Amino acid sequence: MAAAAFLLSTIQARAITVDGTLDAGYGSALAIQGNPTGFGDSTVGDGTSGGGSELDAGYGTISGGNLYLFLAGNHESNGNHVNVFISGGAAGQSTLAVPTTATMQQMNGSKFSPGFQATFALDVNDFTGTNYVEEYTLTGVPAGGFVGSIPLSGGIGTGTPGVSTIGDNNKNAGGITGSSATSAQALSVGTGLELQIPLASIGWTGGSISVLADVNGGGDSFLSNQFLPGLPSGTGNLGNSGRFDFSGTAGQFFTVAVPEPSSIGLVVVGLLGALTIRRRKA
Repeated sequence: MAAAAFLLSTIQARAITVDGTLDAGYGSALAIQGNPTGFGDSTVGDGTSGGGSELDAGYGTISGGNLYLFLAGNHESNGNHVNVFISGGAAGQSTLAVPTTATMQQMNGSKFSPGFQATFALDVNDFTGTNYVEEYTLTGVPAGGFVGSIPLSGGIGTGTPGVSTIGDNNKNAGGITGSSATSAQALSVGTGLELQIPLASIGWTGGSISVLADVNGGGDSFLSNQFLPGLPSGTGNLGNSGRFDFSGTAGQFFTVAVPEPSSIGLVVVGLLGALTIRRRKA
């Protein structure tokens, strides 16, 4: 019985609920912010993120046919955008060229780091308590645009307006500030924007997945200095009409590795073996 309980607790510990709150199943952070926010520091904690937007840390895992991402932080409810770009392994875009169907088109011409081929993009902006969502597939002929909205209550809400399930808890008032960005500050944040995206939708080819995230201004027209991975400490807001150029910057993305089936299998087999032995003794 003890082995069965341990197996159950292990499985439950790995489970993830998409609600904008960090779960133990994500493990350690894959990207940690080291650059103070140039978009202001929210201290209100009422779900509006009044006065500031930040990306504190990035987490990710691959499980059950889905990519799970957790971006700790907050985005102001004045229409600030969180942009997420995913490189799933298939042939994608080294220079962004989304369809001219919604606000992310303003970012067209942005250039990714060498080796990053964007295969999927997602855009979330909170405007006065509603998240508006855009999704784009970037393999083959690019397609996508606005897919729907998610109402927030006190800055919290979950929905699946497109292929992605999105959970948002926009109440963070801690973490990094406008003048300080330590690892301890960044890792102290356990709320933010959470995504569950089917692997079949992101051009996944079976290997590790690369991710780039940023905070952009209204209409995706003025980039902050909040990226994951973080830009060098002291880097100011990029602005630049909402476009970035990382073509000369190596590794401006973080990587979500595929869990090792052999390791998971050994743990499960060992637990089941212990359970069988106990049953025989009983």
